[in-house]
Amino acid sequence: MSLSENRHLFAKILDGELPSTVFNMMLETVHDLDKYVLAEAFLEEYDRLDDKIISVIWHWKSVKSMRGTSDRQLDETLLRKLREAGYKV
Repeated sequence: MSLSENRHLFAKILDGELPSTVFNMMLETVHDLDKYVLAEAFLEEYDRLDDKIISVIWHWKSVKSMRGTSDRQLDETLLRKLREAGYKV
């Protein structure tokens, strides 16, 4: 499956799923997907967010990386930034 076939999964975040859960699911489903492409796609989907959110995703420890910020830190930061941008989460 491709990223374009899975972009609808971003909507699960607005439905209450944690961003780390959704992102890891996408990274496991789309085998050639990396955090950099994922971050760009997330910003395209939620374009009211500041582009600094990209670095938050890049520095997160996903299922495909060895080190980085925790799932909890990613979730807290992204949910806070989404709320600040006016998204209902």
